[in-house]
Amino acid sequence: MRIRSLRRGVSVALGVVVAAVLVPGAPAAAASTIVDNDTAGRFAASGNWGTSAYSGQRYGADYKFATPDTTASDAAWYKINIPSAGSYQVEVWYPADPGYNNSTPFVVAATGGNQTIHVNQQVNGGRWVSLGVFSLAAGDRNVVGVSRWTNGTGYVVADAVRVTSTSGGSAFSLPLPRTALPRSEYDDPHHDYPAIDLPVPTGTAAYAVRAGTVTRINDTSCGLGINLTGTDGAIYTYCHFSAWSVATGATVVAGQRIGSTGNTGNSTGPHLHFGIRTDSVRRCPQNYLLALYDGVTPPAATSLPTSGCSY
Repeated sequence: MRIRSLRRGVSVALGVVVAAVLVPGAPAAAASTIVDNDTAGRFAASGNWGTSAYSGQRYGADYKFATPDTTASDAAWYKINIPSAGSYQVEVWYPADPGYNNSTPFVVAATGGNQTIHVNQQVNGGRWVSLGVFSLAAGDRNVVGVSRWTNGTGYVVADAVRVTSTSGGSAFSLPLPRTALPRSEYDDPHHDYPAIDLPVPTGTAAYAVRAGTVTRINDTSCGLGINLTGTDGAIYTYCHFSAWSVATGATVVAGQRIGSTGNTGNSTGPHLHFGIRTDSVRRCPQNYLLALYDGVTPPAATSLPTSGCSY
């Protein structure tokens, strides 16, 4: 599965840092919990963390920062009351600056154990940036941490976090962070058959486009990948991962992270290969993805064309 290095004037820089992500579409209907670094009794950090109001992109009056440490985590923690066990979207707010860390480790205390997501804090500041959807246990405890343990360069920053139950939320999600690509990339034709190749750096988060059950793929063509059998019966295929985030048989919700993009299998450069099949018939995914980008309900998979999206 070939990938062009230049598409419509968009040059793709290769790297290994997970891109900071914005969840597409309308906000979830469920109430959110926001904890800032100055929320009383809800934020804790050691004396190694300083306080700054330098950036106008900050959330609230100020934010915390610290130098990287390659020998210890020394995490700053946000304490959040999770009312009931379930799936929650976790977002972070931070100011961006060239002097801030390009691989800040955010730690989410999920049901199955801590999960670490690296975020480039040199970009996408002054807005809510999603770390993904996680299974969280009920209770009032430390849920999100910002670790100093990184080989990245620049200060690590801890500002604010937002946790939102996905119950009653959006039924669909882009397969990649909204900020990863412009809208124009989602209507590019494929080089061979109905599908699409989306050029993103290795390590970019890949998300379930809708709820369903996953099956891992590991072969010489797709490389590491996922077949997501949606609740609509269609199969949504992701290829060329560098790593999986879910196991075969796992049930996922829209927006849940299922892997990290890469360059495995038959691939000539880092990208996500994405396809849709209904009853073994390949469908053109471009209109589906454009609808997701625009935040509207996508067309039914069975209504997607079977030709006209390749060259």
